[in-house]
Amino acid sequence: MVEAGRQNYRRVQKTGGNSFVVSLPKSWVTDVGLHAKDPVAVMIQPDSSLLIVPRRDIRTAVKSEATLEAQGLDKDFLLRHFISYYLAGYDTIRITLGRGDSSLRGFIREGIRRKLVGVEIIEESSGTILAQCLSGYVELPLKKAFERMAIIAGGMLTDSVEVLRGPNRELAKEVIDRDDEVDRFYHFLLRQLNIAVRDRSVIQEIGLTSTRDCLGYRLAVKSAERVADHAAAIAGQAESLTALSEASAKRVQDMATMSRKVFDSSISSLLRLDGKLAEEAIARTKDVIRMEEKVSGDILAPRMSGAQVASTKLMLESIRRAAEYGSDIAEIAIDLTVAEPQAL
Repeated sequence: MVEAGRQNYRRVQKTGGNSFVVSLPKSWVTDVGLHAKDPVAVMIQPDSSLLIVPRRDIRTAVKSEATLEAQGLDKDFLLRHFISYYLAGYDTIRITLGRGDSSLRGFIREGIRRKLVGVEIIEESSGTILAQCLSGYVELPLKKAFERMAIIAGGMLTDSVEVLRGPNRELAKEVIDRDDEVDRFYHFLLRQLNIAVRDRSVIQEIGLTSTRDCLGYRLAVKSAERVADHAAAIAGQAESLTALSEASAKRVQDMATMSRKVFDSSISSLLRLDGKLAEEAIARTKDVIRMEEKVSGDILAPRMSGAQVASTKLMLESIRRAAEYGSDIAEIAIDLTVAEPQAL
């Protein structure tokens, strides 16, 4: 077996008129199961190095499958582990239910529907569920999926404070329910990034250029998911706030609008690798923080109960945290605008 990372120098030779060849290490050829005349993909990397991989249809001939034994496991525990195998990049996941439990099967089906993208149950019996996980990155590239996720999260942030206009249980519930849709994109994106880190030939297929991009987007995706979590929390707090005046509610909405602008600008700066836009988003975050301090001091009234004061403070904190997560994304954008050092 060839040792990973070991330097193996070989001379470039010229054949024919304008062709150059270099031999491949025999141990590597044997390890990956190549034979004479088998095709390989040769991809130019950002640092001008070459990545040589066996052609994709050869490597994926054998599908990966994970098996989960459900008997004796808590249903939430089981769903979390199913998601873990999905994120790891398994092609199929088999759940063995033992004696069979129709309520458990229903819970797993509903959890897959709410939390995951590209998973189909292809076989089901009283004792088994077999799910197939589709790659999906050709139909829905990573950047497009991330943009859709961010649009949903940003909309949740705006709508969450609309609940303050009056008791609106339906709108609050809708915002909270939309968090599941964000989670679906979140898990889908993590799956793509995990596969790409393990298989470098996938990096370009999902629209990135290097493993450093994968790390940056991994952090950005998590920050966007947290913005959605905070928006759901705001909707829950706003639903119970009846003591805020119309003027106070307007000020909270203005703060949320500013926070949304920071988040949207940060997303755009990452997708476009626009350092100037990223710097502007970071600067606006400080305005949101200052606005939180002022709004908090102005709208908290003595007539409020302790529970209402706590809800108001938590709501303002979540709006501020959404801007701060946006700022984190902007910092990632700045980091990725810097070229990596060239290999010696």
